Parts: sequence; structure tokens; C-alpha cells
Amino acid sequence: IDTLQHVSLEAECWRKANGKKEANEDHDDPPTTEIETVPPWITRIPTCQIDASWINNGSVSGLGWSLKDQMSLEYFGLRACNRSLSALHAEMEGLLWAASCMRDKMITSVWFETDCSDLVDMTTNPMDWPAFATEIEVFQRLQEDFEDVRLSHIPRSRNGRADGLAKDAR
Repeated sequence: IDTLQHVSLEAECWRKANGKKEANEDHDDPPTTEIETVPPWITRIPTCQIDASWINNGSVSGLGWSLKDQMSLEYFGLRACNRSLSALHAEMEGLLWAASCMRDKMITSVWFETDCSDLVDMTTNPMDWPAFATEIEVFQRLQEDFEDVRLSHIPRSRNGRADGLAKDAR
């Protein structure tokens, strides 16, 4: 454990020394392109940013995901589907679709990132979200297909590519 903590601390120091600082993550600036520097001895887990686009009077919802794999190659997906019941339902549908796509691509470890904090809360506190019990159960079953899967919140300003894909799909 000490070795892992040391490697984690060393990786964090490497990122701070070689990475670009973010000014204020909480406000919605236009998306920017960032170059992420990862030390060569750290195995990179593929990161998949997800988003959904939903409007109240629209007939369809748009879903989008953007994947950066271990070799920093980028893949993406976009899809239009029947309008979801709510924006949050569309976000969950996007997560389920992205997880299915990652599984179909034989990716066994993936870190999902979303700008929807309720989606993260829904997966960490499922009992607080009874209206989504079926969708949460589907996600829990999908998680069993992965060795390592995580979902975390990122600022909207860092989710520009997935947001654009979802809007284009809609």
C-alpha cells in the first residue's frame, strides 16, 4: 500500500509539474483543448466522457461519448433516440449506451466522466433514486462486465466534445 501511495503521490506531483492548471472549474467557460501529461510508468485507464442533449419540446434526445484510450487514441459515438422522459433520464440512457459500447469494444477498464452530478449521485446512492431503480440495476449489471469502472463528475467546461456530439445527434 505504501508503494501504491508513493506512486500515486509521485504521479500527482508529475501532473502538477507538467500539467496545465485550471483557473476555476465551477463556471462554464467555452471548452478548451488540454494536453494531459501522464508519467510513462503509470498505466493509463481509458476515459470516456459522456453527455446527453434533451429539450422539453423536442422529439428526440441526443447522446454522445468521447473515449481516450491507453494510447491516447480518441474514439467517439453519437446517437439520436426517442425523447427521454427528462434530461436526467437522457443522461442515464447515455451512460448505459456508452457502457454497452465500451463492453462491445472489449474495453475491460474505463473511467466515465459526466457533467451531471445527479447521475453520479444516482449510481453511488441508488436508494435515493427509486424512480430510476430499473436503469440503476441495468448499470450495475453492466459494471460486472468490467474489471475497473468508475463514474465521476467533471465541470461542463471539460465535457465539450461529448456535449457537442450529443447536440449534433439531437
